Amino acid sequence: MKAKFRRAGMLAAALIIVAVLMTACGGPKADISVFMMFPQNSPFNKQDELKNALQAKLGEAPTVTFSVSPIFEPQKMIVELAAGDHGIFVLPKDQFDAFKQEDGMIDLGDTLKKEDFPEGVHNGTLVGIPLKDTKLLKDAGYKGEEVVAFITVRVKDKEVKAKQVLKAMAEK
Repeated sequence: MKAKFRRAGMLAAALIIVAVLMTACGGPKADISVFMMFPQNSPFNKQDELKNALQAKLGEAPTVTFSVSPIFEPQKMIVELAAGDHGIFVLPKDQFDAFKQEDGMIDLGDTLKKEDFPEGVHNGTLVGIPLKDTKLLKDAGYKGEEVVAFITVRVKDKEVKAKQVLKAMAEK
């Protein structure tokens, strides 16, 4: 019996060491993380293609990473928003419309013109960018429903970089 517990303990210790090493060796963290959740469990799964295309537009900095949810799950969306680990969120228009009522989004008016994105204006302030017709999503082959990109107030110290990335994402 003691041998079983010893082996289980050694296995657990080995797994912890591997996890720590994988985290430490993960390389430099991207400046801005983009979280995307498409409507109706969209099969759109081209995060590497999106990352490479956007990074090519941005040059060497800021660096970006994409996290594309494979399914539409409201609870996952709320957890990702609450965690605050992402600089930019891309969500279905219906969810964006609901969240903008909470006034928890960064004003994008100093980076983009609200006249160019009337669907993203809330209380006279540009807070979201519709992406369906942007070059980034068109080139990747996205043909689904409208999705809107925005920056939450939780982004804090990375607001300038997030706006720079969002501006590149908005190009038509």
